Amino acid sequence: MKIFDTIILDTVLTTFPLMVYLIYIEYTKTFNKKENDLLFVVTVFSILYLILKYTSPLYKGIPFLIINIPLIISCIKKSKQSIGVASLIMIIYYYNFYQNYLFIIILEYFSYYILYIKLYKKLHPNTLILTFVIIKTLITIILLSNQNHTFSLYFMQICISALFLYIMTIIITNLLYKTEDILKLHMNIKEIENNKQIKTSLFRITHEIKNPIAVCKGYLDMFDKDNPTHFKKYIPILKDEINRTLLLLEDFLAMNKVKINKDIIDINLLIEEVIKNIKMLCKKNNIELKQNIIDDDIYINADYNRLTQVFINLLKNSVEAIPKDKKGNIEIKETINNNHIIITIKDNGKGMNKELLDKIKEPFYTTKPKGTGLGVSLSEEIIKAHDGTLNYESEENKYTKVTITLPIEEY
Repeated sequence: MKIFDTIILDTVLTTFPLMVYLIYIEYTKTFNKKENDLLFVVTVFSILYLILKYTSPLYKGIPFLIINIPLIISCIKKSKQSIGVASLIMIIYYYNFYQNYLFIIILEYFSYYILYIKLYKKLHPNTLILTFVIIKTLITIILLSNQNHTFSLYFMQICISALFLYIMTIIITNLLYKTEDILKLHMNIKEIENNKQIKTSLFRITHEIKNPIAVCKGYLDMFDKDNPTHFKKYIPILKDEINRTLLLLEDFLAMNKVKINKDIIDINLLIEEVIKNIKMLCKKNNIELKQNIIDDDIYINADYNRLTQVFINLLKNSVEAIPKDKKGNIEIKETINNNHIIITIKDNGKGMNKELLDKIKEPFYTTKPKGTGLGVSLSEEIIKAHDGTLNYESEENKYTKVTITLPIEEY
């Protein structure tokens, strides 16, 4: 029973400092910090100290073999400092046990270092561990037999101690390798997520900047430099769209979540401005734009530019959903219910089946040949930031209706 207790204690004292080290490595990798080699040296020293302080050899009269594990781990980790610390401590320990064989002990541990340098890259780690254990076992048998010990008495006990050393070393090294594999996988996943975030931001830039540029292009196509009325009518609109584009670029350069700067605004004034800007696009595509807007001021706490961005995007989607050869209709309607304004945008375009409707809010999902699939997801993100909801209803080849619900500011 004492041998079993010793094995359990050796296992705990060997693995506990190593687990603390692995947790530290996980922390450094997660936060992109540089790994500190000194901590591994401290880990090796801690294992040796705990084993020598709190446990005893498996068999009386036979020196520790388990204390060689930190040296083997140091070789696997290719830490020269740790190899030096472990070798020095073990030379001192074995000298106290074999006082007449200091030269042989020093030569033994020097040979391990040479073995590591020459064979580490050529041999499988498990083979290298086995070679180390065999050499250590043979030297232990030879030195004990020279101290007038009965060979037959100690041979089996030495072999059992060596077997325990081999099994423990294999387990610990496999734990190290598995941990490194998990860390590599974690870092790869983290890199993928970072790339995905960059890709999402780039797609959002492309998608959202297209809208104000499209509006600017439409007005420039209609612009007559010899008509003074066009200067007064179109120049302010062009400036607003350019300013909106610059705002988008500032946010996406930061590569953060969309920022919302709320203020008390008249939602009807915003919608009227959006309708004014989108009318040109509707006229160009032979689409009748109907509006059923409440004839009153309705105030909400919102970001004017962000909501403008949402409504332009949704109306543009409605325009693009109507086939060119069809007489198009888009209706914007407002109602009020329970201190919320409900705005619906309904078109008579090609509509969507249930499968498309279920996926409409998924990032990157699009049915457009050159679409990015981010317009709806970005719009919903903005609406949610305003404590509102955005929902779709559609029937294939008949219509699509978008419902936006936003809380009204109470006074």
